Amino acid sequence: MEQQSPQQSDAEKRRVIIRTVGLKKSYIMKGVVTEALRGVEVEIVTGEFISVMGPSGSGKSTFFNMIGALDSPTVGRVFIDEVDVAQLTAEELAYLRCHNIGYIFQSYNLIKYMTALENVTTPMAFGGVMPDEARERGMELLDIVGLKDRWHHRPIEMSGGQQQRVAIARSLANQPSVLLCDEPTANLDLKTGQEILEILQRLN
Repeated sequence: MEQQSPQQSDAEKRRVIIRTVGLKKSYIMKGVVTEALRGVEVEIVTGEFISVMGPSGSGKSTFFNMIGALDSPTVGRVFIDEVDVAQLTAEELAYLRCHNIGYIFQSYNLIKYMTALENVTTPMAFGGVMPDEARERGMELLDIVGLKDRWHHRPIEMSGGQQQRVAIARSLANQPSVLLCDEPTANLDLKTGQEILEILQRLN
């Protein structure tokens, strides 16, 4: 068997994970057309840690929804790990969202009546993970974000920073290849926001 060179191995590890081609998104309200995205072309490879910046209304969240397979472009194509999202059936799209993409939102989006551990393991149930394995993995993820001792606490019993840590753990539940964060520190104070960014950088 021919052995791969280190250069080939590194190239394989840094494959293109997100690619957009001529990405456009328009909204029509009361006959007025608003162009949220105007032909975005981007390639993101594995291992990159990227921040998309711009003023309010510049299309950041729209772009997030496009590459997260949460919305469809008006024109253009989105490839996730070289899979054309537009060609997927509803069932295949649900599988992609569940297994390939982790989402972290500004408002945490935790289920209020569930404990931290239950919030983290819920995506695993949809991913077909057995309960015992899900619990073990959930505790490991809460440990990674520094909340292993608060696994039984509900969102109302946690600070904003702690809730966002739970949200980070939940986003990693099914070991996604892409982690998308929509202003994950916007509702947090400066110190807590910096701690969240450090967690994300460490995970990357």
